[in-house]
Amino acid sequence: MKLKKLFFGFLLFAVFLCAPFFAVQKEAYAANSVSASNSVSKADIKKIEKKSDNALSEIKAIKKENKANNNAGYFSNIQLLGTLIGSYNYNLAKPEAVNTPSAFEGNGNYGDNWQTDGFAVNNADITIRRSPGTSSNPYGVGFHISLDFGQNIQFYKAYYGNTSYFTTPFEDRTPYDVRKAYININLPVGSGLDIHIGKESELLGFEAFNPIRNWNDTYSLLDAVEPATLTGIFLTYNFIPALTSTLGIANTVNSAVPIDNLPVIELNESYAATSMLTFNGGFIYGENSYLVGNGTGGSTSGQLYEDNLNKSFYGYINGVFSPTPDWSFVADYELGLGGGINGSVLSDNGISPYSYTGYPVLVQTSNDTYDKSRFYGIAGYIHHQHDYGFGQVAETLRETAAYDQNGMWEMTSTPGTAYTYIDSTLTFAYQPSFKNFKDVQFRLELEHQGSNQNVYLDANGSATHSQQNTINLMVLYSF
Repeated sequence: MKLKKLFFGFLLFAVFLCAPFFAVQKEAYAANSVSASNSVSKADIKKIEKKSDNALSEIKAIKKENKANNNAGYFSNIQLLGTLIGSYNYNLAKPEAVNTPSAFEGNGNYGDNWQTDGFAVNNADITIRRSPGTSSNPYGVGFHISLDFGQNIQFYKAYYGNTSYFTTPFEDRTPYDVRKAYININLPVGSGLDIHIGKESELLGFEAFNPIRNWNDTYSLLDAVEPATLTGIFLTYNFIPALTSTLGIANTVNSAVPIDNLPVIELNESYAATSMLTFNGGFIYGENSYLVGNGTGGSTSGQLYEDNLNKSFYGYINGVFSPTPDWSFVADYELGLGGGINGSVLSDNGISPYSYTGYPVLVQTSNDTYDKSRFYGIAGYIHHQHDYGFGQVAETLRETAAYDQNGMWEMTSTPGTAYTYIDSTLTFAYQPSFKNFKDVQFRLELEHQGSNQNVYLDANGSATHSQQNTINLMVLYSF
């Protein structure tokens, strides 16, 4: 009993002696825990405060930018773009250029480099445009105006019903034109309805009058007979993401001969089948032929006679295959049909088709119609480009074959005679990567043209050659 009491007494005494030590350790542990907790919380708070300050700064910058844009008004996002092009062209046959409407200069079917030998300012394009909206809100109203000067525009320029301009040789035509002038409206209809009202370039075929995007110096035989510009209203819509449709109701301007300036319907479709393959197709259909009087058979020189019964068609389809960013392959087919001049136009105006010697010359295909024509051709392109440390180097091979059944479409054709044409080009391009030359491109193109008829001029100005070769060196600068 005494031992038991003695043991409990000793235990109480030990607890009493150790209590202060445990109390101190508890307090120290609690203090350390609180200190560590306070340290982590302050670091997190500082990080959060820093992020909040950055977010507030970004919000203030965005508000400031939006305010500046709103204060700047409608004309705040206008773009000024331009292209300057000069070239040297040389015809190895050294033909004598004949300065008459029927000869169409020394290089025959060449429309954009008809000059046989020498330097030329091909094109000086100044474009002012404003997008319909902004990146955050693409809907609104914009505009596009392109002014063009230079030798090339003498071929693509609009006639506006002026027969004296049409029958004037290229080198005597005024070298300027308003190539594009339209209002651009983007409406929030479905995926977005894009509307152009005014004058713009046609969308037919693979090539277009855009020297920067075009792979070649020259344009193919097929491009020479396409309508150059249209004036009217054009609607573009994506029914599905991969399909872009454009419908235009317009007047043709500077189309294939005869002179055109009549209402037509234009339809173009572009379908991106895959990321590497795109198909394009479309047509222009409508009244687009005139009869040009020449002063014989009772007509008046330079007078136009419209045939409302005539309908013409021009269509195309092509495929663009780009397996890699450096390679592109294109196959393009085009077809043109002329409906013919109604015989009543001749009889009502006292014009005899047999005595008519104006341009275009009448071709009698039946008792009621004249100038009936059919034109078709195919073009193939192989294009390669690669970026090196010193810049981009590109090579393009183009092969074109065209058939002018009644001799009514190509410039060198004689009405009533069938013509077959070929056009082969090899183009080398170089765009430096150096600081002051990034916007400059140099091109050297070798071109061969051939025909089943003698259509190309010799040194005496006579059409005695069935083929010709040219060299073209071009320098392009864009800003």
